[in-house]
Amino acid sequence: MKFTAWLRSFVLLDHLQVICNGEVVDDLKLNSERERGDVEDTIPISRSGWCLLRAWNEKAEHPVLDMYPYATTSPIYVEVAGSHPKPTEDAAYFIAWIDRMIDAAKSNQDWNTEAEKTAVLEMLSSARKVYAQK
Repeated sequence: MKFTAWLRSFVLLDHLQVICNGEVVDDLKLNSERERGDVEDTIPISRSGWCLLRAWNEKAEHPVLDMYPYATTSPIYVEVAGSHPKPTEDAAYFIAWIDRMIDAAKSNQDWNTEAEKTAVLEMLSSARKVYAQK
């Protein structure tokens, strides 16, 4: 599958990746300042499923002082003749991701209020239940 990706960020980034069906299929090159990526590439797609682009940094850096800055596109869905999507595997990927977010939220000491922390944990728990039904 041929794709074009453009990234602009005011946050320094360490990684720009194409993820398909939960696997990193391409590590894309960022510019030397770690704030841009302009890529035209081709990736092999052998089965139906989804792909997305994600960008992230391994640690907090000004102006985003979260544990690590992270962004992702919405997935695009790909259909390959003779192949069927595997929703159980896809759901497991997102459950694992949500579990990491729950652990991070529980260990974070920088909440403005306990109510804020509780609201975030409830939202994450609700999202996890959606994927657990797949």
